Amino acid sequence: MTFVTEEALQWSFELANDAVYFASPDGQTKYYGFGKQAELIGGSFEQAQIWLAKVQKNQLQPVFGGFAFDEQQINDSRLMNGYFFQPAVVYDVVKQQVMGQKIDLVRQTQSSGTDFATIKDETDWHTRIQVAIDDMQQNMVHEKVVLGRQREIQLTAALNERQIIKSLQKTQPTSYHFVLKHGGELFVSATPERLVKVANGQLATAAVAGTIKRGENESADEALANELWHDQKNRREHQTVVATIKSNLEAANITQLKMPETPQILKNPQVQHLYTPITGTLSADNSLLAIIKQLHPTPALGGKPSTWALETIAAIEKYPRGLFSGPIGVIMPDGDGEFIVGIRSMWYRNKLVNLFAGAGILADSDAAMEYQETDLKLLPMMNVLKEQTLHD
Repeated sequence: MTFVTEEALQWSFELANDAVYFASPDGQTKYYGFGKQAELIGGSFEQAQIWLAKVQKNQLQPVFGGFAFDEQQINDSRLMNGYFFQPAVVYDVVKQQVMGQKIDLVRQTQSSGTDFATIKDETDWHTRIQVAIDDMQQNMVHEKVVLGRQREIQLTAALNERQIIKSLQKTQPTSYHFVLKHGGELFVSATPERLVKVANGQLATAAVAGTIKRGENESADEALANELWHDQKNRREHQTVVATIKSNLEAANITQLKMPETPQILKNPQVQHLYTPITGTLSADNSLLAIIKQLHPTPALGGKPSTWALETIAAIEKYPRGLFSGPIGVIMPDGDGEFIVGIRSMWYRNKLVNLFAGAGILADSDAAMEYQETDLKLLPMMNVLKEQTLHD
């Protein structure tokens, strides 16, 4: 029997009221899910664990969704404050399997393009983050805080959701892809960062911190990578993340931890990062959600010390993050699964888009340069949106 085409799955995504698309950069995972068997809106880690245990009793399909970054609420959203759902049917494109009840995949007429009506940026962001820089220069205990900014774009027409998925595959081939749809809202992420993967008792995670732009040619690109690798500010930022992840994994009873002594370079289309892969072994009584709770937020998304960083984020950032920089991913029926960090992302509803980007701020950070870094991190979603201005 011939498996359905991905084109048909993308059309079905556009038509569905509840849907998900999840793909890994290594090509080993690609899911499309449609319909709603069960859902959890805005649950805590503990509530999600209880809900998942009930769902898994008769579960044939994976569960998809994510936790909000923190407890700040976005008042006009049923998606961004945390959302999990079990689709009625999940199509595993890699294994060419169908989990759940098959649905009729119907092709519709082609969508027209849209354009940008208005763009609003937080142009005072670099001024506001200077407060955090001054704080860290005066208080050495405050090591790092990750501060985000948002860009709001009003569109002239609705998004072509099918084209969103195509654009992610075209423009962000080395990133995870995650598109979650519920109640007329979309959350889209093209993140390079895995929070944690659990499979057959083994854990894999990574530290991703420290950023520089890509070069215009191969020699320039390698020169920039070398500059990043030797830059003391970025190396300190990266080592802070590595050390904290290691400590949190040890606290979660993860054994046989392995990681290289020095970071590697992770290249994405717009930027390159310092990257350290980390692996370990789970104890029999551990769970994916318990590990996520222990790891979130890493210093790559929050800061160090964590309590001070979260207070600083709430004080300096103008708007709640919602799913931006929260743990998002998939949980399989056997408890294995993979969660990523919801960065390089956007939130869409009613012809309105919010793009998100953040930067790790240290005592020796330059506020203007950090603003430029966030501009680079907005490019993945800007490029996806710009493809919406072209008709099919």
